[in-house]
Amino acid sequence: MFKRKRTTEVKKVIDVKFEVKQHSEEDKKNYFVRIMDFLKEPSKGERENMPMLDEINKISTYIKKLPRAPQPAIPSREVWLSLWGAFLGIGFTALLAYLWKFPMLLGPFGASSVLIYGAYKSPLAQPRNVLLGHFLSACIGIVVNDFFGPTFWSIALGVSLALVLMTITYSIHPPAGATAYIAVQTGGLGTAYMYIFNPVIVGAFILVLIGVIFNKLGKREYPVHWW
Repeated sequence: MFKRKRTTEVKKVIDVKFEVKQHSEEDKKNYFVRIMDFLKEPSKGERENMPMLDEINKISTYIKKLPRAPQPAIPSREVWLSLWGAFLGIGFTALLAYLWKFPMLLGPFGASSVLIYGAYKSPLAQPRNVLLGHFLSACIGIVVNDFFGPTFWSIALGVSLALVLMTITYSIHPPAGATAYIAVQTGGLGTAYMYIFNPVIVGAFILVLIGVIFNKLGKREYPVHWW
């Protein structure tokens, strides 16, 4: 009798513990579900930004539908040749600028090196365009600065006239527009007409010379034409 009663009491205790444990696990699950639901709910700021996100998605979709230019795979060899060619060309002009304490290095040469060592087949990268384009732009920029000084309209006039001269002489070279800009704005880096020779002519010649030698060694067709 005593054993049966004790067994019954033990069973009740076990059942109670099981129910408590079961309720506890259910509470944990419900708590976890509530947390996840809360995290999934957009905040007030997110709800306010949803129209903006929709607009961004629409614009992104529209851009993806625009026609794309053909983009063939570029061999790694071409990338490395462009890298080292530009490094040598700009590096050599920079070295001379430091050693001789002359300007020698000009900002537009950075853009010229992209054409000479990267887009070397472009008509705008050929020696005629590089040398004559920079020369004409430097000349017209210094003359405009000499007559009118550095003003907003004289800078615009210098670049515009440089563009016209390059166009009628078939020597368009986009970086040369910056050569004219700098010439008018700074008076040829403070060197006046000497600016035409150094850094423009000397620097452009060095870039072209290294471009010809380096591209020939790399078995790349440059120049496509000389004049």
